[in-house]
Amino acid sequence: MSHVITQNIDGLHQAAGVPAEKVIELHGNNTFARCLTCQRRYELEPIKQQFLVDQQPPYCNECGGVIKSAVISFGQSMPAVAMNQAEQATREADLFIAIGSSLQVYPAAGFPRLAAELNIPLVILNRDPTDLDSTADLVLNMEITPVLIEVTRNQ
Repeated sequence: MSHVITQNIDGLHQAAGVPAEKVIELHGNNTFARCLTCQRRYELEPIKQQFLVDQQPPYCNECGGVIKSAVISFGQSMPAVAMNQAEQATREADLFIAIGSSLQVYPAAGFPRLAAELNIPLVILNRDPTDLDSTADLVLNMEITPVLIEVTRNQ
């Protein structure tokens, strides 16, 4: 597996053992914060503790910018770096597997579509049908966990 492209913001892919450098988080991550100006990373607990003391919004020690959770909020642009990484990973894939997604939320739903357009084999594993099923090379409308357990058992 070269990459995991995800809309999840909870860090669970990393907690499950996927190396952080292989996880492309399109909507950010709610387990830490970033400066909106310089992108410096901050841990949440110290920011929370300081806020409880002074009730003031957190500002960056480096540039003075506002610090907020590293999640992309409505009105914010999608992160260019993550979007470019996801597109590049899709273009370089030998196989694209979409797991557990309705494939209706864009821009993430565009990556399996791009894979199909590039004639990269597309597998969709989702309990329910998706709009991209007709373009996929293999569709498994099944529960995800049992399928993945069986796949990893046979490696």
